[in-house]
Amino acid sequence: MNRKEDLTHLRWSISRSSTGTAGSFLKSYEMRNGVKYYYKLSNFDTIRGVYGHESINEIVAQNVAEILKIPHLVYELIYADIKVDGKIHETWLTRAEDFKRDGEHKLTFETYYEMLSEKEDVWQFIERQGIQTYFYQLFLLDYLICNRDRHGANIEVLEKDGKYRLAPVFDNGLSFFFSCYDDEEAIRQFDRRKDGPVNNYVGSRSLSENLRKVPEEMLLRVCKEDFTREAVFKDLRECKKAVPEIYWDSIYTMLLERIEFIETVLD
Repeated sequence: MNRKEDLTHLRWSISRSSTGTAGSFLKSYEMRNGVKYYYKLSNFDTIRGVYGHESINEIVAQNVAEILKIPHLVYELIYADIKVDGKIHETWLTRAEDFKRDGEHKLTFETYYEMLSEKEDVWQFIERQGIQTYFYQLFLLDYLICNRDRHGANIEVLEKDGKYRLAPVFDNGLSFFFSCYDDEEAIRQFDRRKDGPVNNYVGSRSLSENLRKVPEEMLLRVCKEDFTREAVFKDLRECKKAVPEIYWDSIYTMLLERIEFIETVLD
């Protein structure tokens, strides 16, 4: 098992789940040697403590993005003790380095659109800004991982001296079987080709409808990639027992079935 870190010094802030689930997602940060690091837990409530597997989903999603060469925030999966409300919890969580460069300020894509829009709809704005490829990549990744929560604050823009750049893709944990938690029967019964509704700021509430916006050459590249188990589950060997055994085969099957659907879109 991974060496357990002592992160009991971190202070956690609570943000309510935007998907209507009962728990909350706790976040924290710290400075280490002049570098800011962000931490995020899976779901949390005072009865169950930390539960679910959003943190592990985040690493799987990161690996899929890596296979597809989609720029993404790099997360590290950590096994640690944390303290919330005076109680120690032993859990897996993610850590990521701040992606802002010196002098940059971040704003949500929703704010960016509201600031610079010329009374056009969001997609027209994206086309005028020439940033369609970024959103094609989002549509593609979100379809493959069945991400249900790409709201306006889950897409960020970084500004410095009046110049803007899009942040790497981040916050992909509410994907795959996150809503099943540790219920093995729920995982078995889950619709692996689930289409929606999803909480998207750009595009529709249908993952497959958004997918159909993606240019054919990008879809073709997906079908040619080698999604091996080793690549999909990279850096997850040590946390095998953190989720039900069925989780691993089910996620891999889900991913392959969703790739098969992309092949039907191309027919």
